[in-house]
Amino acid sequence: MKKYIKDFVIRGLMAMGGGPLVYGIVMFILYLCNVDTTVDGVTIFKSIISLSIMAFIIAGSSVVWQIDRLGLGFASLIHGSLLYVCYLTVYLLNNWIKKEIIPFIVFTAIYIVTYTLIWLIVYLTEKHKAKKLNQSL
Repeated sequence: MKKYIKDFVIRGLMAMGGGPLVYGIVMFILYLCNVDTTVDGVTIFKSIISLSIMAFIIAGSSVVWQIDRLGLGFASLIHGSLLYVCYLTVYLLNNWIKKEIIPFIVFTAIYIVTYTLIWLIVYLTEKHKAKKLNQSL
């Protein structure tokens, strides 16, 4: 268990440096969409800190794939749920989505579809690689 916690922390710390970059990209996209991007220092600080924490959790959560006893389905459920809660919390905290039912439903639908597609692409790619490796052996 200590190994998984250590891996979680190391992966998380490596990813945390991207928070300011993500914030800059979000602000640039908002600017391109003609959204008022005039913000105060507190908002910038909150955004950078929340994105850094989000990056830490998301990168660290990949450790679930190393825990064989979880099984693929349960590991996927844990990983997907953790990412969903993390994204939703940061989006709400930074007012990137409105605290209303329709934006919440749209966010949830987009998240589920995107996570599922990415999961399937990675799964099928890895399955194909394993099949080729087995054939070559």
